[in-house]
Amino acid sequence: MKTLADLIKEAHMVVPTIKCEELAASKDGLILIDVRESSEIEETGSIDGAVNIPRGLIEMKLSPNDESMKPEMPIVVFCGGGSRAALAGATLLELGFKNVKNLDGGFRGWKNFFE
Repeated sequence: MKTLADLIKEAHMVVPTIKCEELAASKDGLILIDVRESSEIEETGSIDGAVNIPRGLIEMKLSPNDESMKPEMPIVVFCGGGSRAALAGATLLELGFKNVKNLDGGFRGWKNFFE
């Protein structure tokens, strides 16, 4: 039986990461998804332009078959540190999205990048 740690490790293996420097240089043209709960975002803030879709709702809110979403669209997911986003990214890949990345270090890494 797999543990949560196993699932997270597997997700990190299939979802490539994007460095904060790279994201800061190329945020245009991509979908940036904050998978944290809204209460976390209220407490700490988020990245400008990010859409909040909590990890538990990702399958319900996004589909590559939706006319506004294309399977090739670049998507970057992030959470506080990277584990929930890796799980969300793996789910998006399973749903058929082909260009999904996880922000290396999550929101904490993003904040540290700008300090």
